[in-house]
Order: sequence, then structure tokens, then C-alpha cells
Amino acid sequence: MTRHRALGALFGAGLLLLAIPARAADAWPEIRVQVVARTATTISAPMSGQLAEFPLHDGDRFEKGALLGRFVCAEQEGALAHARAVLEEKRQVYATNHKLRDLGTGSGLDYHVAAAQVEEAAADVQTATALVDNCSVKAPFAGRVGGIQARPWQFLGVGAPMLDILEDKALELELIVPSRWLAWLKQGAGFGLSIDETGRSYQAEVSGLSGKVDPISQSIKVYGRLLAPAGDLLPGMSGHATFNPPTQ
Repeated sequence: MTRHRALGALFGAGLLLLAIPARAADAWPEIRVQVVARTATTISAPMSGQLAEFPLHDGDRFEKGALLGRFVCAEQEGALAHARAVLEEKRQVYATNHKLRDLGTGSGLDYHVAAAQVEEAAADVQTATALVDNCSVKAPFAGRVGGIQARPWQFLGVGAPMLDILEDKALELELIVPSRWLAWLKQGAGFGLSIDETGRSYQAEVSGLSGKVDPISQSIKVYGRLLAPAGDLLPGMSGHATFNPPTQ
């Protein structure tokens, strides 16, 4: 009996020793964090056709409005030129009928028909212009190419992915923490950040919290921002974030 009591006491002490680090690790854990671009999108082909220009490569930087791609568009440009010529013809007919009506020698019906034809031709020009505008793909924001899915002179269908772009100057941090941390984790809370790829440490703060808790994992997504610019960071890098919960 004495031996059994001694073993029981030792076993219980062992459980106690194991439990202490577990609670400490749970209270002061290192959380995986990922660097992401706040704005990122895939540019898709706005029309079916062959790429005449595709100047950028993976990793290239560009300014807002820069040319990302241009399609062969002789047919669309010809249709626009024809629509403009028709519009000019209809405007001249309308102007003639307008003068005749003012002189009292023209037909009111001819005048109204000519006016309607001008509006119709103007709508055709607007449609043709939109088609020509689709021939050139412009950058919606300044950023960097994050991936290429097309090549010069390749024929693409409408909606086919061309390239991935991202705004690499506006980086954000994403991490998932235990939902019970909501008792003390608020927007503006500071945390340390260590990135695997650079081997450097950074300071950050919580910029936002997800609007829902995952009931299965009992976790919540947290968003953070760097407190100082870090030109060596790229989207996709990852590391550890260390928080210091308040002492209970």
C-alpha cells in the first residue's frame, strides 16, 4: 500500500508538472501569421481575341493606368470608324431638316425622324467605343505583377485569366487566434512579429477582427498592420506573432 501511495503521489506530481507548461503555453502562444496584400486581383480577358501586346513579366511594377495588355482589334476599330461616319451623316441630315423646319418648308415628320436617327447612330458609336476600349487592358491601381497566365500572341477567350496583380505597398497581416482571447484582444492591441523568410522582427498592432467566430475550432481571424514601413516584406511571407495577454 505504501509503495502504491508513493507511486500515486509521484504520478500526480508528474501530471501537475505537465499541466503547468501547458497552461503557460496556452496563455503565451506564438501564433502563425501571414503577410497579404490588402488589394489583389486577377485580371481577366475582357474580350475574345489575340494578344498583340503583353509587356509585363512576373514581379514587374506598374503605375495606375499602365497598359497590361492589348488585343488585336482591327475589326472593332473598323466598326467604330463606320459608326462615327454614319453618325456624321445623320447629323448633317438632321441639320438640313432643322433649317427647313425653321424656314417653314420642311416636314415635321422628317425632322423628328432625323433627330431619332442621330440618337440611334450616337448609341451605335457608344457601343463601338466600348468594344474598342476592351481592346486595351489598363491597370486599376499601382502595384506589382504576382503571376502570369498568358503570353504574347496567345488567343484568349473572354474571362480567361491573364495575370495576377497586387498592391504591394499596402500590406496587411492575417492570423487566427483562440476566440477566448476576445476577452482582452481589442483593436489597437500590439504584438511582436517574426518573419521566417527575412529572419527579422517587426512591431504590429491589431487593425480589425472578423465578424464571426468559427464554432468548430473556437477561433477568430484577426487582421493586423505594421507600425513602420517594411520594404523587405512580400505578400505570402509568414512567421509567428507573439501576444502578451494581460495578467489575470
